[in-house]
Amino acid sequence: MALFSTPRSARSAGERSTAWRWVLLPLLLLGPFLLWPVGAMLWRGLAPDGYFSFSLVEAVASDRYYWERLGFTVGQAGLSTALAVALGLPAAWVFAQVRFPLRGLLRAIVTVPFVLPTIVVALAFERLLGPAGWLARALDGVGVAMPTVEGTLFAILVAHVFYNVAVVIRVVGGVWANLDPRTLEAAQMLGAGRLRRFTAVTLPLIAPAVLSASALVFVFCFSSFGTVLLLGGGNPDLDTLEVVIYRLATRLVDLPAASVIAMLQISTTVLVLLVYARLQHRIARPVSLQPHRPRRLRDLSWSQRAFVVLVLLVIVGFVVTPMAALVEGALTVGNEGAVRLDNFTRLFQDTGNISFIPPWRALQWSVTFAGGAMLIAAVVGLAAGMAVARGRGLLATLTDGFLMLPLAVPAVTLGFGYLVTFNREPFDLRGSPWLLLAAHALLGYPFVMRSVLGPARALDPTLVQAARMLGASRPRAWLRITLPMISRGVFVGAAFAFAISIGEFGATLLLQRSEFATVPVAIYEALGKPGDANLGAALAMATVLMAVSAAAFLLIERVRYREVGEF
Repeated sequence: MALFSTPRSARSAGERSTAWRWVLLPLLLLGPFLLWPVGAMLWRGLAPDGYFSFSLVEAVASDRYYWERLGFTVGQAGLSTALAVALGLPAAWVFAQVRFPLRGLLRAIVTVPFVLPTIVVALAFERLLGPAGWLARALDGVGVAMPTVEGTLFAILVAHVFYNVAVVIRVVGGVWANLDPRTLEAAQMLGAGRLRRFTAVTLPLIAPAVLSASALVFVFCFSSFGTVLLLGGGNPDLDTLEVVIYRLATRLVDLPAASVIAMLQISTTVLVLLVYARLQHRIARPVSLQPHRPRRLRDLSWSQRAFVVLVLLVIVGFVVTPMAALVEGALTVGNEGAVRLDNFTRLFQDTGNISFIPPWRALQWSVTFAGGAMLIAAVVGLAAGMAVARGRGLLATLTDGFLMLPLAVPAVTLGFGYLVTFNREPFDLRGSPWLLLAAHALLGYPFVMRSVLGPARALDPTLVQAARMLGASRPRAWLRITLPMISRGVFVGAAFAFAISIGEFGATLLLQRSEFATVPVAIYEALGKPGDANLGAALAMATVLMAVSAAAFLLIERVRYREVGEF
């Protein structure tokens, strides 16, 4: 190995110089399709006369209502995060350390809610907890009335945990699965009991991953829009900051106030994402290439088996049951309770009686947008992941946070930014599907970036150095050594990007036109029309959406290398 060694300072300098070249490609997407429109929208709101006025900020800061909304947004995000971590940690251990039948399938299904549009989640919980839902029918059978759930904080918290428990399972489970078992074996030989080994050895090792997952879940819950809008029941006391931005911009046409609040929200989420990036650097370490072998269920003690069964039952009950209720509705609504495929066959019949958006055409556009966004996100996310993996120090952390900006910008702010920016020649893209494709790619590439980071950081640099010493050019060494070793991370991230795009709802609702509407928009439109035919079509489309997402995550389980990668 000494033959191919390079002084550490020289190697770090070379990696830094290469890192900034990789940043250029993400900037080609971020610059025109994020920084420019969001900056233009904020400036237009804060400086309607061409110059910035602090009076706008002072007016918003002096309004008690906005402070109350900020406090509620932070509070519900913190509580949602705590509940997601409490449910996700035991599940992360089970998926990381125990091998049981249908393990990969169940983990794929548990991840599906993370990419489902809000309208589908609302449908699922309506079928489960609504007045005519499964739970209401079960309680009615024993003479107990179903309490009202819609328009309560409970409904929002349950939906947030339903969405985000998969983040905890995948981020924490990825670290937990790769802990060196010899450390725990040494602690056991020194007399440490099971609880002592967990608190003194395991917990400190997974703590950065737990905090990292918590930061990411907090960002998603802090910027919650569709969940609150649909499950909040119109209760203004349950409005988050992003819902306030939406109401100010669309109903009250108060763009200055909306811009000030958007700046506050973006600043908060950027700060949290920087913390997340720093924590990810802390848990980044080379990974042993020895194959990881989770313990078989039958090799565990009776107490451990009982714990595994209990965790799986809770996960199935909490995550799988709402989706099962939705599928049951797709098979029975409009069929007088009989289980038939009529609602699915109607998706491919342009009868004109279900919705003005033909479901079969919405399916075609969803797959088209998802495929295009996946390709763009794969290329941009690969470059972003390489840039962060090769960076060093505080500057690398700042770069990491900067490249995660698409997750920090509210969808409403981004949508209105597109509308006020791309509305004149030579950049008049109003009504163009290319604008929607760019938005989907923006939302998808951070997941490719996170999936590439793990394998890229785990790559042994001496392999590339050896290739260079043997005469390979830098591009050839990257193509023959680096790319094959991180390719699985690219495939995993691309599958995530595909699933994110096919379920995207917020930005799509603002930018879509009926001729290229996607499945989430078609579901939304169908639910706005009366009749069981429309409800059945919405449920059938939601089921198809879940099936496609589940297939994408099953592919991830097949191609992912061990648990390397942050998703």
